[in-house]
Amino acid sequence: MTAISAKVSASDERAADEAVAQARFVSDTASLGKLLEQLDDQSVVGIDTEFVRERTYFPLPGLIQVSDGSGVFLLDPVAMEKMPDLGALLADPSTTKVLHSVGEDLEVFRIVAGAVPRPLFDTQIAAAMLGFPLQTRYESLVGDVLGLELAGGKARSNWLKRPLSADLLRYAGQDVIWLPLLHNILAEALDRRGRLDWLLEDCARLVQNAEHDNGEPAVTRVKGAGRLSDEQLAVLSCLAEWRDRQAQTRDLPRGFVIRDDALIGLAVARTRDQLNQNVRALPQPVQRRYADRLVELIEDVDGTDFERPAALVALDHEQRDAVKQAQAQVAEIAAELEVEPALLASRRDLSRLARGESPDWMAGWRGQLLADLALLR
Repeated sequence: MTAISAKVSASDERAADEAVAQARFVSDTASLGKLLEQLDDQSVVGIDTEFVRERTYFPLPGLIQVSDGSGVFLLDPVAMEKMPDLGALLADPSTTKVLHSVGEDLEVFRIVAGAVPRPLFDTQIAAAMLGFPLQTRYESLVGDVLGLELAGGKARSNWLKRPLSADLLRYAGQDVIWLPLLHNILAEALDRRGRLDWLLEDCARLVQNAEHDNGEPAVTRVKGAGRLSDEQLAVLSCLAEWRDRQAQTRDLPRGFVIRDDALIGLAVARTRDQLNQNVRALPQPVQRRYADRLVELIEDVDGTDFERPAALVALDHEQRDAVKQAQAQVAEIAAELEVEPALLASRRDLSRLARGESPDWMAGWRGQLLADLALLR
């Protein structure tokens, strides 16, 4: 791991603590407009979100935190469900938006602001490119790089409750106050090692995928789908797509509509009697609401033109051997670069290559590093 240390002075730590303590809570559009004018000339801002997603399909935004490194601003999406002005900041090409482990944040931004942060700098990805573990937590990174100890463990709190407690507000402010400084330190370290373009490429791809919603087929999210025959998978695919539509319409987690194992049970039924038996095994609320529709969907499935998703195509013996060989090659390259092998290519990535797929990342820096893999010959 690249040694990166930029210990924060006691005076700078006190200033940051004061900024967190004096964080502005913004809950009306007029105040939001003034704040964004204040940030207009900033080249780098740290951003984070807090949300609740336990019983809904879509995330419920609870808070959006913004910091320029000297001040902290907490935007209230409970009071302001839509923030188009924030969307303008997110889309401003002259301001780099710094986040840590962007993940579901992009979906929150699309819901609240109608935009995603561009250009994006993800400090978790940046750290991984410098040899830190792939899933380094923000608190750990701040501790390792800046020598500071931050409290964590509050991400799953009820961020929709008002008023938010002082502890939660402090936690939220600390989540962004150090992001601009981390950006500067990590970007400089990446540039020294010739890897800054790697980071920019990966972050741009994250944004592009979020904007175009290039998701996998719904059936690939059903646990155990890969063991089904093509005929059964055609049925399961229809049921999975229907479940996704229901989940979105009713704003419920997929499993709240119908569980994966129940979907598979319906898809593998060989006779009408077995299908009826599996329908009767469903929880009563599911039966009452969906039984007739589920049977109708299954009976209408025509699997003639069904094409098995590549992700559910099992590798043959030769392909598995090729993947193992490629994993060893990737591990050697990663060791030379002092990064984790999965940063370059995971087993799933290599399996896609073995199936003949051409992932978009092969056109970038990874494709150049991995061009000599025996798997690609």
